Amino acid sequence: MTHPPTHARTATIVGVYQTKQARSLPGRTSQDLVIEAVKGAVADAGLTPRDVDGAAIDWPGPGGAPRDAENWGMYLKQPLSWVDSHHLDTAGVRGVLKAAAAVEMGLCDVVVVGSARAGPFSTDGTSPGANMNLEFAEPYGSFVMAQFALVATRHMHQFGTTPEQIASVSVTIRNHGHVNPEAVMFGAGPYTVADVLASPMIASPFHRLDCCLMNEGGAALVITTAERARDLAAHPVRLLGGGMEFFQGNYANPPLYRDMRHLGKGAVQRAFGKAGATPQDIDVFSLYDPVSFEVIRQFEMLGLCDEGEGGAFVGNGRLELDGQCPTNLDGGMLAGSWTGTGQLTLKVIEAVRQLRRVNGARQVRDAELALVSNAGSGAQHVELMVLGRV
Repeated sequence: MTHPPTHARTATIVGVYQTKQARSLPGRTSQDLVIEAVKGAVADAGLTPRDVDGAAIDWPGPGGAPRDAENWGMYLKQPLSWVDSHHLDTAGVRGVLKAAAAVEMGLCDVVVVGSARAGPFSTDGTSPGANMNLEFAEPYGSFVMAQFALVATRHMHQFGTTPEQIASVSVTIRNHGHVNPEAVMFGAGPYTVADVLASPMIASPFHRLDCCLMNEGGAALVITTAERARDLAAHPVRLLGGGMEFFQGNYANPPLYRDMRHLGKGAVQRAFGKAGATPQDIDVFSLYDPVSFEVIRQFEMLGLCDEGEGGAFVGNGRLELDGQCPTNLDGGMLAGSWTGTGQLTLKVIEAVRQLRRVNGARQVRDAELALVSNAGSGAQHVELMVLGRV
């Protein structure tokens, strides 16, 4: 395993922070949650707000220009050298990769990536298009779970993947959340496959316990150069490689398995080629889990098993703390939290904490490499990256 050479401007994650996550946070607003997350991440890095010169941070308002990251110059009381305002660039892997590129190109030196949400939910509690207005999807009931269900149903038909195999992923990840005090579903389990299959059907083949949560909360992280990171107290985590892949606008049209079957494989090749590693080298997996089946598909995407073999691959304790592929040990989105975009960042935070080796009873021993993925087949795009302990 040969990692890419480190230079003075190599992008490095030096601070992370997540607010409390809950189905409802009475009295909180999206704005005060994102401010808490930003201040917390900057403090975790051992920096001050005046050190920040790059912002990929959502601006929920009030005040300023709606959604524009430029507003953070006003809050930080100084000019910014670089900003990114798209809602999917202010969170998670995509946000980190773009911020890292800005840092490595010298456009800025210290970037915060962050977002938060305190409502609103739709009237029926579902999230069509992940809270985007999709005029040609919503009238037909084409909500997020239904779109992921299309991919899973075809996989089951073509390869014989069973409901029990899909439910086993839910059980493992939800039971990880059951023992994580920061997870929304802390203490709610433990769960069994029978529990998952007995829960109400949401979009066949997905039962309620196969589907992610909908919560309020915020998250942020700080990226700087390797040179700057050496002077900070927090244990730095290096960005070794990343990749992205897109098929079409997410949730605008139903995904077809024939189009999604290899989605993300190109991103995997780019990320691991840059990192000088292979998927077999990964110590801890922080995979996007809007539904349990997507974890199965992503292991196939990674090439850790052949297409159609993912259902069997995730069995026999493989995804547990002491398994071969420890996965979503924080409870993921199935038991931890989903907030619209902030959960994209929570995936990165969990990986960073594992590489810092600060997770106590749910810590992967001697973790050196972590993989983070965002989105998936139902959304018709994938972003992923490989992180390494310095």
